[in-house]
Amino acid sequence: MRDSLDSKEFMDEVKYHSRQKHAFLKAYLDIWSEQVGKKGKTIPTLDIYDMFASYGRCKCSEADEVWDGSALLAARCLCEYSKGIRLWLNSFNENPDDMAKQHAGLNRWLGTLEIPSRVKINLDGKPIEDAINDALKKVNPRYPSLWILDPWSPSQLPWEVVEKVARTEGVFYTKKGKVTRRPELFINLMTSVLQRVSGMTDGQEKALDIALGMPTEEWRSRLDEMREDGLDTREAIVEIYGSKLADIYGKRPIALTVPGTEGNLVYTIFLVTEHEAGYYVMLKHRLQKYFEWHQHEWAKKAKHLKHTRKGIRRAEKAGLKTSLDEYFR
Repeated sequence: MRDSLDSKEFMDEVKYHSRQKHAFLKAYLDIWSEQVGKKGKTIPTLDIYDMFASYGRCKCSEADEVWDGSALLAARCLCEYSKGIRLWLNSFNENPDDMAKQHAGLNRWLGTLEIPSRVKINLDGKPIEDAINDALKKVNPRYPSLWILDPWSPSQLPWEVVEKVARTEGVFYTKKGKVTRRPELFINLMTSVLQRVSGMTDGQEKALDIALGMPTEEWRSRLDEMREDGLDTREAIVEIYGSKLADIYGKRPIALTVPGTEGNLVYTIFLVTEHEAGYYVMLKHRLQKYFEWHQHEWAKKAKHLKHTRKGIRRAEKAGLKTSLDEYFR
């Protein structure tokens, strides 16, 4: 059923490349709901912390599509996973009116789900440093938790925040002995922005200081070294970030490069988990399904949008007024 015009007011207007990010997140959440949570197995509890939740639903006017955002994807997962316990949503906006609208959207869309009583939902609205401290007070590190860290700009996610979550360690014991557990992370690193400002000296380059947790001189030196070894700036930034995560978790994260509809590379998604089975299933099976979807659905639509934009630009150069609307009637 298509959403009404009124309901679309409570959605986050995004570009079509965001569709990939949410499809990738769903692919991982499906491991929990469809495989870990199979009946007849002893399964652990699961908490999900979405620390940059927006409206819960996304709309792309250009592509004439709507889909679930991270908050609703997480909610559906916890509903289907028989031991889903907590959904923590932090939806902050410096504009109080916009934040109230985001919260109204979240409440609206969550209200469309049949959420079991076992799932406790916390809706917060604080800057990320304060929100993380609040959330960490509630998490039980001995049990699995997934943290969705998907900011609107790279400066909104300081490395210190990522590290604070990543180093939250729980200990439990099995027949094989002592086991440590760290949270699972889903991180959006906005490499296109970081790449663009990396050569600036007007203060914008400080975004890398914040995102990488390094002084300017250090990351510039490392970028220079990596470029000498053949990496481009974006690849070098991804390598630095991935290495910092690997130093904590003891293994490389799964990294997905997300292109825009014009073919430009927009950002990199990092998925970090210590769980060997989850890592294997995502890498060997779910990613294959994701890339099939990407090839047969997203890429075709992206190609159409790119072609349509070219047509509009040609028409505008010829003095004609047009818009994307006529292409999606």
